[in-house]
Amino acid sequence: MSKKVLNKILLIMFFVSIFFASYIELKNNLQQLKVEYKSERAKVTDATALQSGKYNEIIDMDTKNINIFKILMGQIEQKYSKGNWKSVERKDSYNNELQFYSKENVFIKDNIIEITSKKENKGNKLYTSGLVESTYAYKYGYFEFTIEISEGKGIFPAIWFLPNYDYEVLEIDLFEMIGSEPYTFYGVIHFVENGIQDSDYFKYKAPKKENYSVALEWNTEALTWYIDNQKIYTTTKGVPQEYMYIIINQAIGGDWPGDPDDSVFPNKFKVTATKLEPVFKKGRN
Repeated sequence: MSKKVLNKILLIMFFVSIFFASYIELKNNLQQLKVEYKSERAKVTDATALQSGKYNEIIDMDTKNINIFKILMGQIEQKYSKGNWKSVERKDSYNNELQFYSKENVFIKDNIIEITSKKENKGNKLYTSGLVESTYAYKYGYFEFTIEISEGKGIFPAIWFLPNYDYEVLEIDLFEMIGSEPYTFYGVIHFVENGIQDSDYFKYKAPKKENYSVALEWNTEALTWYIDNQKIYTTTKGVPQEYMYIIINQAIGGDWPGDPDDSVFPNKFKVTATKLEPVFKKGRN
């Protein structure tokens, strides 16, 4: 074997050894990060932690760990992936809505969700649209979305929360709008108190523009809605104390929106999940 070949082999072995050493160090760092993260998470074990100042501490810890992880991995990436969302195929609807929810009408990339509503026949329905659910359930926290909406009678875009179990009444509507009242946003809490169904809500007329930020802050005592970083409404009525998952959809027609104007199709509802900062998070049942 020539000296030149031997030197090349030694050089390759040198770089391989550096690679494995770096890999082991990275693995150890990530493992330590995981231990520290779990330790911080363990500090908040129940809802009372929110009232002792741990709420912001845990949210800050989440952000810190996510940023450290990105640096260690040497990647620039979005915080949310398709793994946090799933599109749903559904024929059945509520409130006499007219759409068939088809997976083909949903586009998901990173933290961007785009729903397209169409005038087309499927499953004995005259319209198709899209519905997306979070793959995780959340309890308390701050949830913010950037939305792009369209006008048009009969469309009904929404971002809402349902309990992580079968419960027909409890519901948080972070954002609702009907196309015949464009740029009028609603936020609602539906609940049961003393065996009686009840609700509390606000109605807000937004200026016409390209996109909006809509957000919900949820703690043990209250729900607070924000539009474009402005606090719009706070209620202490019916505040959920259980895990809930997120639904993003655009319904067509029904009792509230009314019959659609076919000239508005195809129609898009675009949502970007800009902040998902739950205090508690777990996989769906």
